[in-house]
Amino acid sequence: MASAKSRHVPLRRCVLCRASLPKAELIRLVRGADGGFELDPAGRAGGRGTWVCRSCAEEPTEKRLRQAFRGQAERVRELLAHARSGRPRAGAEGAPAEGIGTEA
Repeated sequence: MASAKSRHVPLRRCVLCRASLPKAELIRLVRGADGGFELDPAGRAGGRGTWVCRSCAEEPTEKRLRQAFRGQAERVRELLAHARSGRPRAGAEGAPAEGIGTEA
């Protein structure tokens, strides 16, 4: 038993560029009660989630946003801008951790 078991890393696919990445590297959006999209920083909200990678969140193309989110493209663009500006990441217990979202 020389080798240690590696942990399973769940992968999700970015809806804009179709790249499969670990969940921790993606931004999750969910449909709210009003039918619009909302950010899910903890990644634990109920319902189907839509995942967007950080590179697509940095420079989302208008065409891909319209294809993926139809009439909600402008709202999703605002949410992605908000997520880029300082999205708190989930802590150990799922609570938002302060000061972790910025990288040098």
